[in-house]
Amino acid sequence: MRGRLFRILRAALPTAGLFACLAGCLTPEKAEKEADETAVGLATAYWREQTGSTNEFNVSRPLDVLTLRIALEAVRQGVTNAIFPRIDGVAPLDPSNGVTYLSLDDALRLGARNNRKYQTLKETVYQRALALDTERHAFDTTFSSFLVGALTGKPELTKDYAQAGGGANRKFEQGATLAGNMAIDVTKMIRDDWHSFAWTGDLTATVPLLRGSGRDIVREPLTQAERNLDYALLTFERYRQTYALSIAKAYYNVLSYAQNRRNSEGNAGRLEQNWKRAEMMFKAGRMDRIQVDQARTDLLTARQSIITTQKSYENALDNFKILLGLSPDAPVALRDEELARLQDMMAAKARDQPDALTDYPAEGEAQNIALVERRDLFVVRGDVVDAERAVRVSADALRADLTVEGGATYDAKRRQHKDSVDDVIATTAKIRFSAPWDRRKERNAYRRALIGLEQSRRALEESEDEVKNEVRAGYRDLTAARALYENKVEAFKVAQKRVESNDLFMQSGRSSMRDILEAESALLTAQNALCSAVVEWRMCDLALRTAMGILAVGDDGAWR
Repeated sequence: MRGRLFRILRAALPTAGLFACLAGCLTPEKAEKEADETAVGLATAYWREQTGSTNEFNVSRPLDVLTLRIALEAVRQGVTNAIFPRIDGVAPLDPSNGVTYLSLDDALRLGARNNRKYQTLKETVYQRALALDTERHAFDTTFSSFLVGALTGKPELTKDYAQAGGGANRKFEQGATLAGNMAIDVTKMIRDDWHSFAWTGDLTATVPLLRGSGRDIVREPLTQAERNLDYALLTFERYRQTYALSIAKAYYNVLSYAQNRRNSEGNAGRLEQNWKRAEMMFKAGRMDRIQVDQARTDLLTARQSIITTQKSYENALDNFKILLGLSPDAPVALRDEELARLQDMMAAKARDQPDALTDYPAEGEAQNIALVERRDLFVVRGDVVDAERAVRVSADALRADLTVEGGATYDAKRRQHKDSVDDVIATTAKIRFSAPWDRRKERNAYRRALIGLEQSRRALEESEDEVKNEVRAGYRDLTAARALYENKVEAFKVAQKRVESNDLFMQSGRSSMRDILEAESALLTAQNALCSAVVEWRMCDLALRTAMGILAVGDDGAWR
C-alpha cells in the first residue's frame, strides 16, 4: 500500500509542480492593479509632504471629461437631449442654443482635468514612483524557488530525477549581501526507498571594504530615484501655476476679440448713420460729394474690420478649446460677463489703491520670496546636489576592489536501509583584491562628473538671475500696466466727448465729415485699447505672482 502511494505521488509530482508554477504567475490585470496601488501610494505620500494636500494623487484621466467630449460632439451633430456629466467644481453644463458657455473657473477646472500636457506630467510622476519602487526592491529580501525534473535512459531502464529547493537573497544599504539556498532530492523521498534522501544548503556573505562600500555609495540609485520623484512633483506643481496663467490669458484674449468685434459693429453702425446723414445733406446742398464719399469709404473699412475681428475671435476660441483639451469644433463659448466683471474689479482697484504695488512687498524682498518659492528653482538646485553626489560616486570607482567573502555549505545524505546520516559541512572564507591599475574608464567618468558639477552650478546661477529678472520685469510691467490703464480711461472719455461734440457741430454745420470720421476712429481705437489695458493689468498682476511662485492653485486647478 505504501509503495503504491509513493508511485502515485511520483506520477503526480510533475503535474502538481506545473500547476503550482502557473498559479504563481502574475497576470497583466493583477500587475496593473498592484503597480497602480504602489505608484499612487508613493506619489500621494511625497505630494502631501511637499504641498500639504490631503487628497490622493490620481493619475487616471477623469471619465467625466470623456463624457463631456461625447456630449459636446452630440450637440454639434444636432442632438437635443445630450447628457452632460456632473463635474466637481464646475457649474452644471447645459447647452443654450446649442452652445455650452464656460466661466473662467469652469475653464480652469476643466483644463486641469483634460489638458494633455497636464496629464502627461501626472503620468511622469507615476513613472518616477514606479522607478522608486524598483530601486527600493533592490534592498528587500527576495525569495526564489525551483523544481527540476528529468527522465533519462531506455524504456526498460528508466532513470528519473527530481529536485526542489528555494533561496533567499538580501542586499544591505552598507553594501553587504547575504544569500542562502536549500535543495532537496525529491526523487528519493517519493520512491519506495523513501527513507533514503538527501538535501543540501549553503549561505554566502559578501562585504566590500573599499570600492563600492559605504551607505551613500550603495544607496545612490535609490537616492536618485527618490529625488527624481520629488523633481517630477515639483515640475508638476510649477506647471499648474503657469498653466492656470495661460488659461486666464487665453480666456481673456478670446473675450477681448469678442469685445473688439462688438466695438467694430458699434462703430460701423454709427458710421452708417453718418453716411446716410451725409447723403441727405448732399441732396439738400449742404455737403459736397467728397465728404459723402469719405463717409462711405470709412463705413466699408469698418465693415472689413468686423470681418477681421470675427476671424481673430474664432481662431482664438479654437486655440482656447485645444488648450483645454477639447476638440476645436466643440460647441463651446465663453461668458461675456466675465470681462465686465474684470472691468469692474480693475476699476475698483484703481479707485481704492494708490498704486499698482500696494499688495506687494519691496522689490528686493519679492526677489527673495521668488528664490524660496519657485518650484523650478528647487529642481535646478537639486541638480547641483545630484552632480555633487555623482562626483563622490565617480571618485569611489577609482579605488581598489577589496571584498571579504564567507560561506558555509551543508550536505546531508541518509543511507538506504540504514538510520545513519552522512553530514558534510564546509566553510569558506576569502579576501578578494583587485588593484586599481586599469581605471581609464573610471578616470574619464570622474572628469566628466566634475565638468557636470560646474555646469549645474552655472545653470543654477543663470536660473536664479532669470528669476530675479522676471520679478523685476514683473514690477515694471505691473506699474506700467496700471499707468497705461489710467491713461486709456482718460483717452476713452476724451474720445467719447469728441464724438458727441463733433456730432453736434455736424448738425449745426460747424464741423466737416473728416472731423466726424476721425473722432469715430479715435473712439474705436480708445475702446479697444481700454479693453486691452484692463486685461493687461490683470495679467501682469497674475504674471508677477507666478514669477514669485506664490500663485496659489488648488487641487482642482482653480485659484485659491
